[in-house]
Amino acid sequence: MSMDTDNRIMTLNDICCRAVSEHLDVLGTTAVLNLPKELLKDLLPHLDVCQLDELQPGLNLKGISTFSKWWKFYQLLTSRLNTRATEQDVKEAVMGRILEMVINELYIPPIFVKHMNNPNVLLPAARSIKHFQLHCEPKTRIDLIAGQTPVLHVLEKTVTRLSLWIDKSVLRQKEKSLMYIIHRLMQHGVTKHLILRTNDHDILSKVLFEGGCLSKLHRENICNEEEALTDARFQMYPYILCTQNIQTCTGCPNRFIEHLELEDCSPKILNQLTKILPSCSCLTALTLSSRSPIPVSDMLDFTKALEQLFQCSDASLSHLSIDPMSCPALPSFLLNAYPRLTELNVQFGNFFMEELPFANNTSQLSLERLSIKVYGRVTSPDFLLSMLKRCPRLVTLHLEGVHLPAHSQKDILTTLSESNGRLTSLHLKNMDLSNCFHQMLTVLRVCKLEELRLHSCHLLVQQSNKEEALRQLVDALKAVPCLRKLMLPENYFAHDVRVLAELFTGPTPSSVEYLDLRHNLIVPSYMLRFAEVLTTHPPPHRLTLDLTYNQGDNGNEWNAVVDKLRPFCQRVAYDWEFSNIMSDLIR
Repeated sequence: MSMDTDNRIMTLNDICCRAVSEHLDVLGTTAVLNLPKELLKDLLPHLDVCQLDELQPGLNLKGISTFSKWWKFYQLLTSRLNTRATEQDVKEAVMGRILEMVINELYIPPIFVKHMNNPNVLLPAARSIKHFQLHCEPKTRIDLIAGQTPVLHVLEKTVTRLSLWIDKSVLRQKEKSLMYIIHRLMQHGVTKHLILRTNDHDILSKVLFEGGCLSKLHRENICNEEEALTDARFQMYPYILCTQNIQTCTGCPNRFIEHLELEDCSPKILNQLTKILPSCSCLTALTLSSRSPIPVSDMLDFTKALEQLFQCSDASLSHLSIDPMSCPALPSFLLNAYPRLTELNVQFGNFFMEELPFANNTSQLSLERLSIKVYGRVTSPDFLLSMLKRCPRLVTLHLEGVHLPAHSQKDILTTLSESNGRLTSLHLKNMDLSNCFHQMLTVLRVCKLEELRLHSCHLLVQQSNKEEALRQLVDALKAVPCLRKLMLPENYFAHDVRVLAELFTGPTPSSVEYLDLRHNLIVPSYMLRFAEVLTTHPPPHRLTLDLTYNQGDNGNEWNAVVDKLRPFCQRVAYDWEFSNIMSDLIR
């Protein structure tokens, strides 16, 4: 009698499947795929990662999903679960993670160790990866990629996003191989999105040179000067060092990155970027993030560079994200410096806010998407109101943590109604709107929203009759014909949740297809009433319903709710923290 790794008694079928797995290279994939469909399903649990990758196309053609096996591998490699992923998503995550573990010499679960010295594992892993993370640390085996021409050629065709973590202390010994990989992926590959974290401001220039972030004339002038390869010219143009590291590379296509993210952006890194930015006409998106507040003086210098970039006729920048900022007036300075921005995302940290006078500018802006997150105290809404009034094209607005007096919150919603009627997506989070109920109803009447998120906004707290107020809100939502996504987490509807089911009653039911009711103190008995309304007034479209992170431990009660909702709803399976069965919600 034999036992498997799960201490389960192995059947004859298990023993045969294990034998097939162990001798798959001798049998060949054709012979194995000719086995009956049911036996192939039994074989899945015994396949290793290389075998699964090799057999998956044939198994899929036979109508056999490999999702469950890829999912088991995925769970062994990461604790971050995304249960909405497809079979291909999970496979790409597994293979990509294996490649990163090999290159960066991270801890590898024992089940995968036997494949790490198998040269055949790198190629299929490379074929599956779109986001490649490379850590330049003492233990990083960069030579495995730089020296593996077939692997590098595959990565050139697949990697669209490259993350680089470069430690200055180990850069010198690995720089040649590292810069060769960067050059191949950026200049010969399809990489358009670069995420860089480094403590070396010179490496920023070198990497951006490989990413084409210089004006064409500037780039040609530098490359055509032979003396630029001398040590003296290196001091003036440190990024030219890249050309020394490109081994025997010829015929470079001269491609450009489009999206640059600088993580842990220190003052030195930001100052170096400020010098280069006016030449980065190829960039369409720029993201800056720092562990500490970016000094106002540095941001003002950056703003001047941004203005110089705006003067370039071929400047492509349209998206800008900065976190954290330390002055509420700075977003207006950025928009004035570069009025062509269509998306701006800024965060203010939980620290002392510096003050600058607001620029007196009322000209209209091109901004279409605006996100402002505040983790500290803002004393005045002026910085926000002035931007909203200048952005008539705004279609997406995300405000989080904007804590202001009640009259100021009302001013924000009133401005939305008066100046931002084109809004289709409105996300408000951690804002006290308890005194803004009627202003919110006006926003719903004026704006043609397709997506609304009110997350912990306490909209009904000050209403004497909360059920009737919620009914008014439901009526206003039903009057928005294009509303498809409605997210109302952490509003503590509790037993009043049944009123939300009235979205789908009457002659003009709502077209909402996604309803998020997480963290609303809902227990099975409350949800059962919600389900009863849907039974007599089913939604016009199958409803995606998220009830996770609510309450209740009685599995039988939740089963009754699930049975009633199943004909009208589909499951949203997020991670579940309670001891009930709601992680297995409606299918």
